[in-house]
Amino acid sequence: MTRLTRSGAPGRTAAASFAPLVLTALLLAGCSASGAGSAASGSGGAESAAGTAADRSGPQSFTDTATGASGGGGSSAEAASAAAPAAGSAGTDLAGASDRQVVTTGSASIVVGSPAQAAEQIAVYVEGAGGRVEQRSVQTPVEGPASATLTVRVPAEGFSGTLEQLGRFGDVSDVDVTSTDVTAQASDLDARVAALRTSTERLTALLAGAATTEEVVAAESALTQRQAELDSLTAQRAVLAGQVEMATLSLFVSGRAEAPVVEAGGFLGGLASGWNALVAAVAGALVVLGVVLPWLVAAALVVAAAAGVARVVRRVQARRTPATSTVAGADDES
Repeated sequence: MTRLTRSGAPGRTAAASFAPLVLTALLLAGCSASGAGSAASGSGGAESAAGTAADRSGPQSFTDTATGASGGGGSSAEAASAAAPAAGSAGTDLAGASDRQVVTTGSASIVVGSPAQAAEQIAVYVEGAGGRVEQRSVQTPVEGPASATLTVRVPAEGFSGTLEQLGRFGDVSDVDVTSTDVTAQASDLDARVAALRTSTERLTALLAGAATTEEVVAAESALTQRQAELDSLTAQRAVLAGQVEMATLSLFVSGRAEAPVVEAGGFLGGLASGWNALVAAVAGALVVLGVVLPWLVAAALVVAAAAGVARVVRRVQARRTPATSTVAGADDES
């Protein structure tokens, strides 16, 4: 009996020592389950609260919704554009090089014989090459050579050929060409235009589904703002595309200055001066003769008329004189 009792005491002692461990494990499991349940109930409550807040706010602001949509679209576009170089920088560089947007401007000076005629010829050539003349003016001062200025737009791919062809109109000098890369600006405008178009499309859909007056007013206000921004950016992109497609060339056309006359010195210079003086004197005399000649002709006519009248008078007087003398002799004889 004693042996059995001693052998059973250690068994009860081991069971008693394991009991607290089992109870502790059960308590920990219960706490974990209750924590998970409370977390799930908390998240469910948050979702229900968010849903309640959304239901209470309803279609309160179309602007926030559209802004979030457009902002999300912009973020997606930026993320995509940022991830593209990381995926393959070599391919992106090659594609970017082929899609570069470059604005070309230039200026040149041309010396010609007749600036007005040369300006007309340049305008005709530019229009024939597919370009246009945006500004043209011709100056003809009283003293000094004439000049002209032109501002023309020519196709960018034919800009170099146009510069080469200017040599046939005169002596070309002071050529200046500037190329500005606007690829980043063009890409930015394209992205902003795309985002605004998406925003306006969503606002249009929201406006079509508006159920109350407040919803209609909010949607129309947001849509008007987005449409104005879209029109402005579209106009800027069109201007930039025109600058890329058509290069600008400013031309200054001037006439050739007359070479100064160098007078010879010494005997030859004196001889030339004397000859020039003689020629000038003869020319002056001829001018005076030309001025006086009409008066001399008129005076000669007057003198001739007076002489004719005097002759007639003398003839009449001569005829009357013999008759008078005959009458007088007859009176004396009687």
